[in-house]
Amino acid sequence: MKVAPDQPFQIVYSLFEHEYLGFLFESFVVQVNDKGNLTYSHQNISAQNAEEFDEGLDAADYELIKTMDQMQQKAVFNHFQKKKMKLDEFFLKVYDKKAGDKILQDEIDRYLEIRRSKVLSLIHGKQLFEMGKDGEPTWKKITISDEKATVLFHFRRNEENTHYFPTIKLKEEKVHFFQNESYLLCKVPA
Repeated sequence: MKVAPDQPFQIVYSLFEHEYLGFLFESFVVQVNDKGNLTYSHQNISAQNAEEFDEGLDAADYELIKTMDQMQQKAVFNHFQKKKMKLDEFFLKVYDKKAGDKILQDEIDRYLEIRRSKVLSLIHGKQLFEMGKDGEPTWKKITISDEKATVLFHFRRNEENTHYFPTIKLKEEKVHFFQNESYLLCKVPA
């Protein structure tokens, strides 16, 4: 165990991109130093070990942890694979570019979308980060706005065709999301 539950700690949530499953969330506990800053000492927290850190968790944390556990590749594998097969074989077979199982891919995507939506509805007020390429869960802080953004769809018709495009506004300011490494985490709600 890397994080001592009897020392100050903070639960954080981290967003990362899985090779096949897309964007997933994972929960971690991070040791806090004397100044109240997050340190590099961290460990994954799951439903199996969450009770050890009970004093720093609330009901939403427990629900987030449970939901994030269901999104991990091993959980997805166990949910969808009924035959005896290795985890790596399963993902290589299902997501093969030529002979992959498109129907199963869509089912897995639906399964994950429901859980992403649930996470996004519960994570407000929690510490959320983008995971670094090296697996560091607190690489880049993500701020969640208190206010919801609005989406406007624009249609421009000319003699030859019709162009359409969305714009997003948050607090009456336009949000630039084209060609700046933005990504859509969840489709419903987007």
